[in-house]
Amino acid sequence: MRRSIWPGIASAISVAAVAMACGSTRDSNFVDETDGGGSSSGSSGSSGSSGSSGIIGSSGGTDGGDSGLGTCAAETQKAAQLPLDLYLMIDTSGSMLDKTGAGGNGPTKWDAVRTALVNFVKDPKSAGIGVGLQYFPIEHAGAPTSCSSNAQCNVAGTDYGRCVLKACTPPNAQTPLQSCDTAADCPGNVACRELGECRTGIFVFGSCLVNDPTYGSCLVGSCKAITSSTCEGSACFDTDYSAAAVGIATLPGNATLLENSLVGHPAPAGGTPTAAALKGGIAHAKQFATANPKHAVVQVMATDGFPTRCTPQDIPGVAGVAAAGVAGTPSIKTFVIGVFSDAEKAAATANLNTIATSGGTSTAFIVTTSGNVTAQFQAALDAIRGQALPCEYDIPVPEAGTPDYDKLNVQHTSGSGAQKVLPYKKTAGACDPAGGWYYDVDPAAGTPTKINLCPASCDEVKADAGKAQIDVVLGCKTIVK
Repeated sequence: MRRSIWPGIASAISVAAVAMACGSTRDSNFVDETDGGGSSSGSSGSSGSSGSSGIIGSSGGTDGGDSGLGTCAAETQKAAQLPLDLYLMIDTSGSMLDKTGAGGNGPTKWDAVRTALVNFVKDPKSAGIGVGLQYFPIEHAGAPTSCSSNAQCNVAGTDYGRCVLKACTPPNAQTPLQSCDTAADCPGNVACRELGECRTGIFVFGSCLVNDPTYGSCLVGSCKAITSSTCEGSACFDTDYSAAAVGIATLPGNATLLENSLVGHPAPAGGTPTAAALKGGIAHAKQFATANPKHAVVQVMATDGFPTRCTPQDIPGVAGVAAAGVAGTPSIKTFVIGVFSDAEKAAATANLNTIATSGGTSTAFIVTTSGNVTAQFQAALDAIRGQALPCEYDIPVPEAGTPDYDKLNVQHTSGSGAQKVLPYKKTAGACDPAGGWYYDVDPAAGTPTKINLCPASCDEVKADAGKAQIDVVLGCKTIVK
């Protein structure tokens, strides 16, 4: 509904695994105390000059500094960065039919967003990531498609709530609309006013509240009361959103199904059941991540409004849903994109940043309707693609057998060629501004399956515009700083 205020792969990181037999050359950062094979016997290690063999030498960086691993050489394997999957939850409420561009002369929000989504899934830079899709609102099967009274919302013993024809007068433009029948349903007994449409003839330019000082004005047309709506609870079934319209699958193979779904989707209509959509999206992402434990799965929610259907409708409540997704196992982060007018931008940014922060992604992406919505929305998706790319890597297995977790190091080579060994941190909680890495499972407690970079190191790698390289070096005593 109108006035619902809310909120690339940036780099391809190659990972080489080198199972190393360490020579006697060492520096002040690395001491192989007991390698069990007489590496302290004085025999010189292999020269590190042969880059084609994956050998890391003692002077790998262009700055002439030591990489921190001494001179080591041996077997080379490839270790893959974990695949990325995005579950897109797209707002198709009635306000997505609002026009964009200066003076409202551009395409509708929906047309602009749909074009950006199609461009994104067909973009060669998106190849290799998985993408799935669902829309909100979804009117539950069996619920009436429209209503003009509360009685029509009770079908075959299932009560779908009140018919949404009125809403409480909000104290300000930052407060979500709450449906009501009378003032007694409203906090503080504020006025319960008729919902309306900003209409000129047969054309509708948004939603409003009749005779309301906050939501009663229309940029185009006048506010006319609606006579038909939908039942408040008919779009509040989490399971509807956890069943994808298009399942998560790898691009470009899944691009045609995604494009066909977007192009063939019905015109936007209805309210904004944000909490139910967010819960369902997290459930679907979690299910997929559980079935694919070597994948990084995140949700991307795009919306143009306040939550106006389902509970919770308040921003802290919705943010709590996003926080539960991050805290769960597997953890699911939520990225947020908002599409708003310039007048709505400030309030929308504050609200959506609250949800994004709780969802583990810090800040929302805000698209303003006065500009090129398609370009802005696609830029947001490109940025998310890069930010969501996991700093998680498979642990390579040497040909000789199981890795020795006490003799594994992670080396970062920058785009300029400078090398440094990242320090090992026992847990994610031990990460600090200096960066480093840790196992997903402490080797003392179980068997690790992947390597995670600490946030500071992850940010450094992603900021290197696709030129950074991460090497996993097996066979040298793990460096702990």
